[in-house]
Amino acid sequence: MHTVPLGPRRTRVSLFLGLILAVIMIVVGIVALGVNGPLWFAVVMLVAGVAIGALAVVRLLLLRRN
Repeated sequence: MHTVPLGPRRTRVSLFLGLILAVIMIVVGIVALGVNGPLWFAVVMLVAGVAIGALAVVRLLLLRRN
């Protein structure tokens, strides 16, 4: 099965959506900590949000360089 490569514009839009998702995940993790929600859920959301955000920022910077 072959995949169709995304153009630079669609890739950039996808990365911005990933960055927005990462920010939402971080906010949900902070709110879960603030309302004494399950600690495991808050930690998972924070770690995943930071990881997705970091990857999106790095990919955006690399895309901008080319």
